[in-house]
Amino acid sequence: MSGSRAPAGGRDPSAPAVLESERLIEARPIAVERSRIRLSNGREAERVVVRHPGAVAIVALDAEGRWLLVRQHRFGAGRELLEIPAGTREPGEAPEATAARELREETGFAASELTPLGGFFTAPGFCDEFIHLFLARGLTPDPLPPDHDEEIRGHRALAPAAVLRAAASGEIEDAKTLSAIALMSARGGPGAPRP
Repeated sequence: MSGSRAPAGGRDPSAPAVLESERLIEARPIAVERSRIRLSNGREAERVVVRHPGAVAIVALDAEGRWLLVRQHRFGAGRELLEIPAGTREPGEAPEATAARELREETGFAASELTPLGGFFTAPGFCDEFIHLFLARGLTPDPLPPDHDEEIRGHRALAPAAVLRAAASGEIEDAKTLSAIALMSARGGPGAPRP
């Protein structure tokens, strides 16, 4: 479970006992596993889980405090989405290193300041993917070539209030971006969207 995080004290005592597991599919970067488990009430059940190496997402603020968003066609969604820069962690790669790399690949900027903001599970009912969220400031041009299988279709710089309006209107439908808006709004500070 490289994408997930264990609780602070180690193994979660509420976790069911795993009786057996089998890997159904291995298709980088994910794997699909089916497990037979025993719940705390003694009943047995089956779970299918998508295993994911984890990812990062970045709230990148330009010199004017605007969010840098990218447009990208998402095959699973069947359309182009407006979202914050993000990407999957490479095996053994620290989240900070992934964030620095993905920011350069997707926006063409490097950050002099990269601050962790916490994180979240994307779909814990069937997937162990955990996204680490970062705030990037002090941006300077320093592009890296995009991944061979990625096509960023443009960028937008939106003031925090405009980001909030884009979320409210449904223009932003991407869960990691909506989560970032909620976390930034709750924390306050530079770049925090306010109504």
